[in-house]
Amino acid sequence: MFDYCYWPEGLEVELKKQLDNFHHQAQMLIDGQMFLELANKILKAQVAGKYFELIILLPKGYRTLENANLFHRITQAGAKVGIIEITAFDEEVEQFSIFDNSLYYSTKRLNGEVDFTEFFFKKHQDFDNLMDVSRQVNSYSQEIKLTFTAQKYFAIKGEEISIFWESTNANSNILTPGNLMLDTKGEERITIEEDSLLTITSKNEKSKTSLSIFIKCIEVDHLRLSISIFNKEIDDYIPIESISKNKEIFAVYLSDVVKVEWVCKPGTALFESRMGKLNNIGVHNFVCLEKMSLNFEMHISNTITHQRIEFYPVSRDGGDLEQISFQVSAGQSIKPDNTELKSLQKEASFLTRLLSIFSSNK
Repeated sequence: MFDYCYWPEGLEVELKKQLDNFHHQAQMLIDGQMFLELANKILKAQVAGKYFELIILLPKGYRTLENANLFHRITQAGAKVGIIEITAFDEEVEQFSIFDNSLYYSTKRLNGEVDFTEFFFKKHQDFDNLMDVSRQVNSYSQEIKLTFTAQKYFAIKGEEISIFWESTNANSNILTPGNLMLDTKGEERITIEEDSLLTITSKNEKSKTSLSIFIKCIEVDHLRLSISIFNKEIDDYIPIESISKNKEIFAVYLSDVVKVEWVCKPGTALFESRMGKLNNIGVHNFVCLEKMSLNFEMHISNTITHQRIEFYPVSRDGGDLEQISFQVSAGQSIKPDNTELKSLQKEASFLTRLLSIFSSNK
């Protein structure tokens, strides 16, 4: 999903190559000399509609006309540029660049194995914090000025995140996709279902400016569940499947011993409404005497997701199958798929008889 490249020497050479290849957005923390080496490539990328956030490290009191002109040209073209003055350049300071929220170049080697989901989230936070304390470069022009940022630049599928914008000297601001008219400044909540390129286009009578951000959609299988019931005849558990295509709903015999097993992604804090905090790998057994549910809650990367599983007991003769109604969504009631349920029961019954015959022949 993410990639990492370590270049202790010649980082500017590798960044020049990447500036020709990336698609949407780049964040770069670099020193003044490297900025001069990359400036022309950055300007060409801006012409192609790519968005930059740059933090430039400069020795205190360092001023050159060339640097000043480049800063303002790049800002004029839509980039966000901040300058951090340093007393003396420390070679231990890490310089890094993030391209399209998926590729990371650095002058420092990572120590050991890294969870890149957490790593990229932290690096975005580090960058944003440094940008907040930097000295902002403003455009000389009175033309449209536009900023466009997101709460985060990668999100779990189905997660809702905030986007933020502010424009000056613009008569209209339009967000695409969706052609949504925006106020001059504000926040909008959007749900991420797939990789999303979001663009705000600001216009006035004389000019037009657009900025884009790219939100990477992460499909993470946070929690893997397996459900089985205990069969006394074979003295073992038999796996069962949900009887609903859209929900985790299980039909079991009244007084069945049910085993719920789970495996949760490392780095996730896992909770269940009755059992409290859980280990990332675990088992829970219970006797199903009435309709019940388990409600799991996963915390990862400042995001909370939920998963619910439901259990419905039926009599051993199956006579009450037609009477059971499952509430699977607000205001909607459906009956279980009896054909599928009976098929599962027949399979379990056949397996029980088969193993019983096998055991008696020993």
